Amino acid sequence: MQNDKSKALADSITASIEHLAEMMNQTAKSETFKFWLRAISRFHSYSFNNSLLILCQRSSATRVAGFNTWKSLGRNVKKGSKGIAILAPCVGKRTVEDKATGEKNAATRLYGFRVTYVFDVADTEGSELPFLSHRATEGGDELLPLLENAACRMGVGLEYREDTGAANGWSEGGKIVVRSSLSTAERCGTLAYELAHEFLHWESNRREGMTREQRELEAEATSYALLSQYGIEQPSQNYLASWNADAETITASLQTIRAAVHHIMTAMEDNETASEKLAA
Repeated sequence: MQNDKSKALADSITASIEHLAEMMNQTAKSETFKFWLRAISRFHSYSFNNSLLILCQRSSATRVAGFNTWKSLGRNVKKGSKGIAILAPCVGKRTVEDKATGEKNAATRLYGFRVTYVFDVADTEGSELPFLSHRATEGGDELLPLLENAACRMGVGLEYREDTGAANGWSEGGKIVVRSSLSTAERCGTLAYELAHEFLHWESNRREGMTREQRELEAEATSYALLSQYGIEQPSQNYLASWNADAETITASLQTIRAAVHHIMTAMEDNETASEKLAA
């Protein structure tokens, strides 16, 4: 029964992505893609597949956690609340012998997945949870320092420069340059975009055969996801509506974008408490 449930959840993810790839209405397609990006940032601590499962079952969810996690935070799941099904790995240990040395070591092995449940904060009651002040900031005054600190934690140098020509900024692989005359919100957008390029498209994370179109889409999508989580809406010309991609390519890019969002937001949230991180 559990295997059947796990397969049904996995199939629902595949069907959702295939539907997105087949959509002909470009406006709806772009809006759906942006909706997914917002979910990826909101639930970035979950896997790509689980983020989509949460979104498909409860599009209004904002902060989710398991029954015991909510209890540890002083909140109880309300009686009769319906959980959101996600997939949890089934991991076991076995002894593996090194043929060369004869040494035996314990190794972990993934045996499959089981269905488990999380609950949205709306389905709980109890102690108040803190809301991050910068979550509702429109101009980015409190967000910009977080992005600057993320650059530092990622080992990326940051320079504000007056003369950047026609560009708002650029990524040099280990360093980002941003035009100093930009507004705070524009600085946030440029820095988030270039941090995405730094993580995705330089050195070890660069993939062969990528087109410029795909690099730009991944960077802009990552930037959009990051900024939307902190109350800043960023316009874009290069979302999925202008990108001719099949379901397999969409899946790969969304997984890549999710990894970038998670990496950058983890660096941004490094000093937050466990309860604050639920906001993601």
